[in-house]
Amino acid sequence: MKIVFFLALFVNLFFGYEAYQNTASSPQTSYHPLYEERRNRLLGVYGTFNKVESDANLNISGFASQNHDLSEKPFGFGLQMGYLLSQNHRILVNFENTLKKNGFSYRSLTLGYAFTPRIPNTQKWRLLLGVNAGIAFGSFDSGSFVINDSAMGKLDYTGLTYGVKAGAIYETRFGELEFGIQSRRLDFGDESSSVIINDTPTGTNLDLSETSNTGFFFGYNFLF
Repeated sequence: MKIVFFLALFVNLFFGYEAYQNTASSPQTSYHPLYEERRNRLLGVYGTFNKVESDANLNISGFASQNHDLSEKPFGFGLQMGYLLSQNHRILVNFENTLKKNGFSYRSLTLGYAFTPRIPNTQKWRLLLGVNAGIAFGSFDSGSFVINDSAMGKLDYTGLTYGVKAGAIYETRFGELEFGIQSRRLDFGDESSSVIINDTPTGTNLDLSETSNTGFFFGYNFLF
C-alpha cells in the first residue's frame, strides 16, 4: 500500500507540474551553472536508515507452517551513477547495501528514473520523484533461526525489487545535496535448510516473498 500511495503521488505531481509549466510564464527562470555547462553525468553517495519488515512463512517438514512477523531497522549506504537527460529528467543506476543486523542484510542493484522539477519561487531547490526496479540479494547468517535448540544454516536469497522515492535536491557549487524517503518491495522468494528435531535431520523452508523496506536517505551527487 505504501508503494501504491507513492506511485499515485508521483503521477499526480508529475502531470500537475507539467500543466503548471505549460500555463505559467517564467522569464526569470535560471539554471544551475553546472547544468548550463552541460555537466550531465552524475556520481553520488548516500546513507540510509530503513525499517525492513517481512511477513515470513516458515515450513518444517512434518509440521504445520508458521507465520512470523520479522522486523529490523538497519543502517546502510548506497552509490549511484546517472545521466541527466535535462534539468528535469534523469536516469539512475543505484547499488545499495544494508549493514548486517541480527544476522540479516541485503543488497540491491536497480535502474531508475527521476523527475526533478524546480520548486516554484526558488533558485536552488528541486523536487525529487523517482521510480526504480532491479535485483536484490538477501542473506541470514547461520544460527539466525533456532528451532528446538537447533540452528538453521545460512540462507541466501536472490529476488526482484521495485520501489519509489520522494524528496528534495539542493544545488551546491559542485553538485547537489539529495534527501528524502523511499519505499521498496523485496520479493526474495524462499530458501531451504535443515534442523535437528528429535535427533533427526528435518527439512525447513523460509519464505521471504512478502518483504518491504521504508526509510530515509541523505547524500551528495557530483556533476561532471
